[in-house]
Amino acid sequence: MLAISYRVIAVGVVASHLMGCGAPALTTVVSGRYDEVIVSTTPSNVSIYDEGGTRLALSPAKLTIARKDQPTLQLRKDGFQDTTIVLKRRVNRLVPLSIIQALVIGGMSFQGSPDGQNFLPWFLFASAINLTWSHLPDYFLGGAWDHKKEIDVRMTKETAE
Repeated sequence: MLAISYRVIAVGVVASHLMGCGAPALTTVVSGRYDEVIVSTTPSNVSIYDEGGTRLALSPAKLTIARKDQPTLQLRKDGFQDTTIVLKRRVNRLVPLSIIQALVIGGMSFQGSPDGQNFLPWFLFASAINLTWSHLPDYFLGGAWDHKKEIDVRMTKETAE
């Protein structure tokens, strides 16, 4: 009896993983790995540079940023003080999708505890395995992160000393 329960649990976990193979990192699949961020400045036509000093664009500009990155941008224009901004990432509002998916698949893969009494620990175990499989990759691939869609920067005029 006990060996049959273990087999049922093992088959359930393997089946849920095979069903979920197309959906690990669900938030990354839905949101993508890159954000389009519009950088606008006052005044316009400000040169935007990356950390390495490479000129990326003139403002206003639409920049493609990897969701997992927090790039530092330098803004430069003659007659104005150089400005440095960091495009900080924040948690994507769609992250609960992959958590819910992990719990649902964990619940589907749960066929009952081997001893028939300890429901909650076995359900949590099955859900934790699926959470690791389907949710954590979002943080490494970038789907769990997000950036503001538009950044407005007001440049300060240089003062004559």
